[in-house]
Amino acid sequence: MDVLTRRIGEPRILCLYATLQYYPDEVCRPDSSLGLIYLHSALRQAGFQADLLDASIGRPGRDDLSDTFYRRTPLPEVAPDLFRIGMTPERILEEVEPFDVIAISSIFTQQTGRCIEIAQLVKSVYPEKILVAGGVNARSLKDYFLDRGFDAIFLSEGEKSLVAFAEFLRSGRPSLDEVPGISFRRDGRTVTAPAGPPVTDLDEYPMPSWDALPNEQYWEISEPWGGRDGWLEDQKPRFASILTSRGCPYRCTYCHISKEVGGEAGDIGRLRFHSVERVEQELDTLKGLGVELVYINDDSLLAWKHRVHKVLDLLQRYDFLLADINGVNIRHLFKRTGSGDRLEVDVELLEHLYTAGFRRIGLPFESGSQRLLDKYSTAKWRIDKCDVFELIRTMADMGFTTNANFMVGYPDETLEELSQTYMLARRAMDAGLDGCGFFMVQPFPGTALYDEAVASGQLDPVTRPDDMGWSKSQSPSPFRDLKIDPQVLHYSRNLAFAMLNSDRRSRAWLEPTAPAAASPVSAAAPGARPGERPLLPVV
Repeated sequence: MDVLTRRIGEPRILCLYATLQYYPDEVCRPDSSLGLIYLHSALRQAGFQADLLDASIGRPGRDDLSDTFYRRTPLPEVAPDLFRIGMTPERILEEVEPFDVIAISSIFTQQTGRCIEIAQLVKSVYPEKILVAGGVNARSLKDYFLDRGFDAIFLSEGEKSLVAFAEFLRSGRPSLDEVPGISFRRDGRTVTAPAGPPVTDLDEYPMPSWDALPNEQYWEISEPWGGRDGWLEDQKPRFASILTSRGCPYRCTYCHISKEVGGEAGDIGRLRFHSVERVEQELDTLKGLGVELVYINDDSLLAWKHRVHKVLDLLQRYDFLLADINGVNIRHLFKRTGSGDRLEVDVELLEHLYTAGFRRIGLPFESGSQRLLDKYSTAKWRIDKCDVFELIRTMADMGFTTNANFMVGYPDETLEELSQTYMLARRAMDAGLDGCGFFMVQPFPGTALYDEAVASGQLDPVTRPDDMGWSKSQSPSPFRDLKIDPQVLHYSRNLAFAMLNSDRRSRAWLEPTAPAAASPVSAAAPGARPGERPLLPVV
């Protein structure tokens, strides 16, 4: 039955976060990403009947966290150590029964299996229901999703597209081919309607419906995006995420934005902003909900210095606790002075970040090899022009807690380049970093790196999405034919983490977060005396 040919007088739409899957060495946290509550808000504003459900949590007042988020069900058919968390299949079916359309968010590759679980479960009992998905992962794997029960995939920002789709279900206008940025099957073949130009003024979108989230349950779990800072101790702050901009000026090949200028997604990767006035309205809304800690989820918050100082002035007035910034680039923490090529630490920006409320900032160094930075990271910072050790010392003197993120296992990385990364990390720790992490490069679908790796034969195109991720429970590297032996790469990464972080007390925020970070090795380096940092091995 082609469910997309039906007309539904007043379609009832359920916006759904799927159940989740994790490995034992990963920190479990609800999805709670902002995209779905932007869509939910757009549907409500357009007059459609819309509800929201987080299947990892359940319905507040009806489902207890012990039966949902804290209930771990092994998934041996997927991987030996993998487990599922969330509502039972029976409860999910009860909740979806009143709705005509189930709209699922799929952003993270390593959660693909649970999205497919929901679709196949619903279709097995209610074949007439319409299953749609959106998000970078659903877009990148659209045929995979369509083959497994989904009726349509949204390829770009969905606020206007989902409303147009709901209008099509109600009236047949516009035709399905005219709904922007949608893929579906017709006569066995995939049909895709162009996404069209993106919204440039983000204020056109309604504010996210934070009120529809199971906030009390999120706050009880207390695993906010951005991690739990050491200064929070045993507190459980009331937290929420916010976007003040979308897109990024860089096109790093391992990031989804590398394929979001042109192509099926349109130009949504280009940097666009909410007005400062709109940011103020959103902060007012969060205050009204009782939020105490805010995580700014922008991909590149600091890119436009003139604007960011206005946003920081605003944050300073509200006096929120602020989690780690998501969208930091090393280059943004420096500024040009005079006519020379050398850059200076932007002390004014750092001081403003501190007075606004930021206390912890992660520094994405990515690699100690300039060749790898140039090839994979859009040459977004120069090792010879940015004195990162002076940056670390300056931030430590100001009172910031700093950690650094490094990536290892690039497809053509050499042993010498890997050693350069480890030595940069060692020198950065000596300069005053509080900790560092080493993440294995992942060619997630939807990135330029994925396409390049498949084309070169270094990645099997039928690799299961469930097998891709940051966990150490998984294989050392997804790439074939690395220049470095995969076992050497895996062992050296674990050893480097253990040795460099062995004498650091503030390590809670270095614990693995899925899907955004790698996991640590807790054992200290063999033979190390308390307080002594051993030399890093050269591989």
